[in-house]
Amino acid sequence: MYGSLDHKIIAMKNMVIYFTGTGNSLAVSRLLAAKLGQTDIISVTEMHRHSDLELKTATCGFVFPVYCQNAPEIMRRLARRIQLPASAYVYAVATHNGDVGYSHFTLDRLLRKKGQRLQAGFAVLMPGNSITPYNSTNSGEETQRRIQAASSCVHRISKKILEKAALPFEGTGSVRKHLKGLRNMFRHKVVYKVPQKFWINKACNRCGLCARICPENNICVGSGTVTWGKHCQMCLACIHWCPQRAIQNGSGTLDRKRYHHPDISLADMLCRE
Repeated sequence: MYGSLDHKIIAMKNMVIYFTGTGNSLAVSRLLAAKLGQTDIISVTEMHRHSDLELKTATCGFVFPVYCQNAPEIMRRLARRIQLPASAYVYAVATHNGDVGYSHFTLDRLLRKKGQRLQAGFAVLMPGNSITPYNSTNSGEETQRRIQAASSCVHRISKKILEKAALPFEGTGSVRKHLKGLRNMFRHKVVYKVPQKFWINKACNRCGLCARICPENNICVGSGTVTWGKHCQMCLACIHWCPQRAIQNGSGTLDRKRYHHPDISLADMLCRE
């Protein structure tokens, strides 16, 4: 079920905090919650609406996609703010398209500054959703294979969580991996300028869905145009969920396949409202 943040103190047995653009991490969160039992699923967007985040929970999991070898900035921002009990079992699950990078090492470093730590960092291979000029989504067959395999992978992860096992993180915190991540982020933001290259074609009917689905409230729909601000997470939710396929990024996405997880509905994505 989805949790509700009415107070700064939240008491429950298990909590899963997720961030998602195309539904992969939400789907994994649901699979995980079903295995763990007595679990509330809450989006990172909802968490950020509150000024104080002191949580009382036996276990807390962060589920997120890997961006440029790292955890998304919106999840890192939460790790800096959140307050967890010293006794809580804290873990992370990174959904990825082939490389976990140093995501778990980043979260662990941020949590350690607050006297907490990440006890385990897991990974689940999921369909890719990048449609930038130098990357693309997976084939239909590969997408289906990964979705089917995710269930058994999450089942194995849930067993470790129930055992509260302290495990080595999947991925690597090496300097080489950090440099690769920085290079990829440079390519996204400086070379390809992904956050600055969103635009709409004439198919746009100003339905406003892109603005509602954006986790950072970074999109403004006016009477004549749609504009993107300076706080893009590059989650690509806007481009993949647009019902008219009107949103583009640069000149290379017109004919690119759109993707969102088949078990996640638009209503699920908008539950953050």
